[in-house]
Amino acid sequence: MSETETSFAITQSLCPVCLARIPARKVIQGGSVYLEKSCPQHGDFKVLIWKDARLYQEWGKGQVSTKLIKKRLTAIDRGCPYDCGLCPNHEGETCTVLMEITKRCDIRCRVCFADANVHETKDPTIDEIEGMLSTVLETSGACPVQLSGGEPTLRDDLPTIAALAKNLGFEHVQINTHGLRIAKDREYLRELKDAGVDLIYLQFDGLSDDVYQAIRNTNLLRLKLRAIENCAESKMGVILVPTVIPGTNDHQLNDIIQFAKKWIPLVKGVHFQPISYFGRYPCVPRDVDRITIPDILKALESQSAGELKMNDFVPRRRRDPHCGFSAFYVLMENGRLQATTSFRFGQSPVLGSGCLKESPAEHVRRFISQRQKFAEERPEQTPAQPNYWQSFFHRAKTHFLSVSGMPFQDVWTVELGRLQGCCIHVITRDRRLVPFCAFYLTSVTGERLHKDVP
Repeated sequence: MSETETSFAITQSLCPVCLARIPARKVIQGGSVYLEKSCPQHGDFKVLIWKDARLYQEWGKGQVSTKLIKKRLTAIDRGCPYDCGLCPNHEGETCTVLMEITKRCDIRCRVCFADANVHETKDPTIDEIEGMLSTVLETSGACPVQLSGGEPTLRDDLPTIAALAKNLGFEHVQINTHGLRIAKDREYLRELKDAGVDLIYLQFDGLSDDVYQAIRNTNLLRLKLRAIENCAESKMGVILVPTVIPGTNDHQLNDIIQFAKKWIPLVKGVHFQPISYFGRYPCVPRDVDRITIPDILKALESQSAGELKMNDFVPRRRRDPHCGFSAFYVLMENGRLQATTSFRFGQSPVLGSGCLKESPAEHVRRFISQRQKFAEERPEQTPAQPNYWQSFFHRAKTHFLSVSGMPFQDVWTVELGRLQGCCIHVITRDRRLVPFCAFYLTSVTGERLHKDVP
């Protein structure tokens, strides 16, 4: 006999086979939350989306809905998620825009959501890129921009592209990279720094080569460490970005945190990405293949022996808070992390680094601009005999670590309401803004929901 199910929410999703919009419901079973849906043509589907039902419901109380988008680029025709552009039904203003400047890559990762190197396409020209950036300005203003791919450092003119974005008025420019070129070519990294790049968003899955062999098909640890050393020499801020896979590297979550602590203030944060099954993943994942937000938080608390605690982490402020988590820590002189964020059941989250009066996108934009770039410590600003709070706030300016995460939706877990509230958008070559999870979403056979113009 199966455990009793309790249905508590009706939503909409997609069929994993044909990508048709279908009704869905969220149910609680055995203390976990599942998404159930049925396609008239391809049958029933049920997938685990959250391990702790009580926490799921508590986080859901913090929903924020905004419609502050300056300009819509597409009309409503077929409905969500087929009209992305952004269409009039979209509620999340842009907090970060991602731009693919190449489809090329020099490694073949098993978990590549962009599925790089599959189709031969020419890189967008500088003129095309300027047009794409201008569209972002018209639609969303000068939000943080992430130059991505493929592998963006394969373009020799990446410094020119970064400088172009800066000259157009984008305050924060980051590079999403595996780090191989900046590990081998310090002059290239200096050119990026001189061009105005603020941050290296560095793929960093663990601290042993068996992890990289399993996820990236090659030994990469030595090059990852050299990339970080070169960033330190160039005074370029770094975010470490691990893709977390059950049984592969989920035992190293605190190891990554402790490594990051040693590189503060160079390393600004760790951003965990629980594995999602899209892009280069033409398979049917099982529930045991998934790692949900509560799994990550519980692992961080247990592996760190309580230095990081589950209730340090707060939901993302957006239409659906289940899209991500974050905590902000100050590294104290005793070498331990002190949280400035806190979550309590039945109460609003305490945000030590933000302001609840801001919209979700405004908060993220301000945080990225202020906290995700290299900042040198200035000892002369410290009082001669500081008290605890003076010392704390002084260290918080430079000796901090943001710990966050975001499980991207795949075709099994996607909810259309979450897509409509998404604030991370991809600017396409035909100048549309598409929510990240919609842009990269693929069917079980690898068919893309949204195809960029080659």
